[in-house]
Amino acid sequence: MRWKGLLSGEAGWLSPAWEVPAGFCTALMAEGFGQKLSMAQSCERLSMLAGLKEAPWAVLKQVHGVEIKKAEGLKAGVLSCLGEGDGVWTEQPGVVVAVQTADCVPILMKDGRRRRVAAVHAGRRGVWGRIAWAQLEVWLKEGSALEDIEVVLGPCIGPCCYEVDEEMAASFAQRWGMEVLSQGKNTLKPTFHLAKALEVDLLGFGLLPSQVERSPLCTFCDSRFHSYRREQGKAGRQLSWVRCSF
Repeated sequence: MRWKGLLSGEAGWLSPAWEVPAGFCTALMAEGFGQKLSMAQSCERLSMLAGLKEAPWAVLKQVHGVEIKKAEGLKAGVLSCLGEGDGVWTEQPGVVVAVQTADCVPILMKDGRRRRVAAVHAGRRGVWGRIAWAQLEVWLKEGSALEDIEVVLGPCIGPCCYEVDEEMAASFAQRWGMEVLSQGKNTLKPTFHLAKALEVDLLGFGLLPSQVERSPLCTFCDSRFHSYRREQGKAGRQLSWVRCSF
């Protein structure tokens, strides 16, 4: 896997090896700086760390759905919340799109030919609703070609730790096959491979394996990450972002 800056530096940095700035930041919306930072404070801090001081930022009020929003006409240095949604994309030069997660899957996408990027939040409900397909369908309608799209699935809760009940497990197996289920390391209950289900969907949509990268890191196991389940709802959030700067 082609990663750079693996959990290095003050922000817990993990970035795909893309020509546009992008990353999964683990220590921004956290108690680690002496206070719990708001989304605006986190974006401001990340702007300083990543040299994005004058960049416009686009974020969402995430609702575990499948709605996709487009960021356009944004002003330099301003954080804009585009309302409810779980996927945000842009082709406006300089704009940074971002989502927050704490066990859910952060998805970053780019289309180098059409010069557009996207950030998507995918929890269990979003994965079931095929939010990744929703983002791809928007781009195809806007002129993208599948062969030009690259996708990175960031750190999320892994199959070692994501316990589900038997009824859910049966539904997941019917939808994606038994490859998305396993038995956790400390439980007799079935566990769900959230990112693998997304990968199955992306390949089923028509992407090639070479176009999809998946982080092997588990947010529940690895204390460097925030985990909603591990911290029983009191967790901070990872901030995952990508800038349109082709």
